[in-house]
Amino acid sequence: MTSTLTGRAATDRAARYAKQLCSHLGRKLDTAFDADTGIGTIVRGGSVATLTCTGTALEIAVTAPTQDDLLALMAVTQNHLERFGEKNELVCVWDDATFLDEYEALRAEMNARRAADRAARDAEQPTEG
Repeated sequence: MTSTLTGRAATDRAARYAKQLCSHLGRKLDTAFDADTGIGTIVRGGSVATLTCTGTALEIAVTAPTQDDLLALMAVTQNHLERFGEKNELVCVWDDATFLDEYEALRAEMNARRAADRAARDAEQPTEG
């Protein structure tokens, strides 16, 4: 059963963040952003995140064939978006809290994995001295 969930990040720079998100994720996923319409897409497997820029927010509608796919694309999108907007305290809030506990656990797992990967890469770097 296909599920859709919508979230919003309040910002007056929605187009900037949408373009940056599509550009960055486009290295590994199929993405597109149209600056004229202010609409972008991020495709991950059978899941799609549609980004819609408004004057006050970046809206993200994630549609996926399974709950696991939905949560995964939500997490990838939100984690990157919030990292890009960290200086401006950008936060994405989802409309439906039904999956919130499972979703937050998945985000924590992804962040821990990313930190471990970064630490491993740093450990492989030769030190100067």
